[in-house]
Amino acid sequence: MDNMDNDIVIIDGSYLEGGGQIVRTAVSLSAITQKPVRIINIRKKRKNRGLAHQHVACIKAVKKLCNAEVDGLYVSSETLEFYPNKVVSKDFKIDVETAGSVSLVIQTLLPLALVIDKPVNVIIKGGTNVKNAPPIDYVKNITLDILSKMGYCGNVDIIKRGFYPEGGGEVKLKIRPSTLKPVDLVELTNNKYVEGIVFNQNLDESISKRIRKSATDVLMKNGYMANIKIENTKGISTGVGIFLKCGTVGAQCLGERGLRSEMVGKIAVENLLSEIKTGMALDKYMGDQIIPFLYYSKSTVGVSEITNHTLTNIYVVERFLDVKFNISKYCKNNCNGYLIKCDENKQ
Repeated sequence: MDNMDNDIVIIDGSYLEGGGQIVRTAVSLSAITQKPVRIINIRKKRKNRGLAHQHVACIKAVKKLCNAEVDGLYVSSETLEFYPNKVVSKDFKIDVETAGSVSLVIQTLLPLALVIDKPVNVIIKGGTNVKNAPPIDYVKNITLDILSKMGYCGNVDIIKRGFYPEGGGEVKLKIRPSTLKPVDLVELTNNKYVEGIVFNQNLDESISKRIRKSATDVLMKNGYMANIKIENTKGISTGVGIFLKCGTVGAQCLGERGLRSEMVGKIAVENLLSEIKTGMALDKYMGDQIIPFLYYSKSTVGVSEITNHTLTNIYVVERFLDVKFNISKYCKNNCNGYLIKCDENKQ
């Protein structure tokens, strides 16, 4: 490996928010570009520094597809070296081993569809609906829906729900060879229809009904029609929450001790209406997820907010690819957000 050091991409894992997003995007792009990467200062600013279980699972997932040689692949590691080999399309299983987010594992694997030569099926076990990560419903109904507009081919099936702290969730990800095309997703289509789901595992079904009623009432007061389904299941972990979608933007709220069911529904709706109000096609969460795909699709998108996650992803992508991202304020047609596009040959 030493003779490759001159060609290795160096990424500072403490950049801006210094989270796991840096690791996930870096190993994914390393596999795609076949450029080795060294990530230093991983999560240096966090209370529990270094790689957590879910980051290790993300790296192992990409490693399986490109038979990478990896140094520093263990929990709490603050430095990682990832040396990819040729991507080989094959099915596999990955277990986060905790309630760590399966959505973040999926987020790491999605770009690999751009270089595989046949469909890949992945079974992922862990947490499907946990704090500080996109719910699996968001990935299924927002992320993949938006990427499909660019020509992306992939889908997610939810087999079991998994909540903190036991986890136990299971999903099946299928990605197919994809070639992206340019699209303009700038303004949110005027839409007064909201669909969603209340998911409830092991709790009284009346809780689901109260959450749905609360959300529906707030939506109706604001002039929206609602179609919110209820999913009551049994499993090894217990949890409840709601996911809502309006066009290409989404919002959620997880239940927790001390938070009334009516507030769960209300908070989710308020989060959704806040995104809709900006008039931009992408919410702040999709704003960072879309960054690697903008380069490969040559697309332009409008986002409600530029988060540190977005800027972090831009930092990583620009380290791997000959590209410069341009962010500009967008205020037209009652919209108030930001335009993101990228240009090649930044030198």
